[in-house]
Amino acid sequence: MTATDIRATVPDEAVGAGRGSTARGGRPSVASIAGREPRVDLLPPEVHAERRERAIARRAWLGVIVAAAVAALATGGAYVHQLETAQSYLSAQNETTSLLQQQQRYSEVRSVENDTALLEAAQSVGGSTEIDWSSTLAQLKSVLPAGVSITAMTIDSADATESFAQSTVPLQGSRAATMQLTIQSPGIPSVPDWTARLSQLRGYVDSTITSVSLEEDTGQYSATIQAHLGAKAFDGKYTKDGSK
Repeated sequence: MTATDIRATVPDEAVGAGRGSTARGGRPSVASIAGREPRVDLLPPEVHAERRERAIARRAWLGVIVAAAVAALATGGAYVHQLETAQSYLSAQNETTSLLQQQQRYSEVRSVENDTALLEAAQSVGGSTEIDWSSTLAQLKSVLPAGVSITAMTIDSADATESFAQSTVPLQGSRAATMQLTIQSPGIPSVPDWTARLSQLRGYVDSTITSVSLEEDTGQYSATIQAHLGAKAFDGKYTKDGSK
């Protein structure tokens, strides 16, 4: 249908009303519908409603499919992660089993090492209060005055199980051993001189001349001297700091 035909179908009233009047832009209002293809929708509203429902259903099913795909991907990822974790756990178990087998192969060596460590610990504890008396007595002889000899000696020292008896006199040093000496001297022993000489002993704490007597048959003086040694007198040969 041409524009002429469309114009011919317009009622006379509309044409009369349109004469002399112009639409926006200066053109007659009749010209505003010229050139358009006329369309008439003869479908009932139910058809359009059904079409809309179908479109909504398609979008809903699409959403369900997308959600299912996402869930499937998540499930697959979790399954893969589970497989990797199980593989790592199995590898760790195999490594642990291998280490245990190796430990069993060297169990005797470890037992010997433990026994050796136990013996060393026992030696360290038991020998922690040992004093090298051979060296100490040799040092004592070297500091004796000329003409002085030792006629008797009593030694009392600490052990690993019992503490050594300490002096009840205030301000006296801690003791670990006591040497009680009986000496013969041509003269009366001098306390300062003996103190100076005995102080050269390893671990020396203090000393006392407890008694002095003259032996008439020999003309010699007999004296009893008590010397105390401290923890520095320990030889420490079973300890790490054995160089005291």
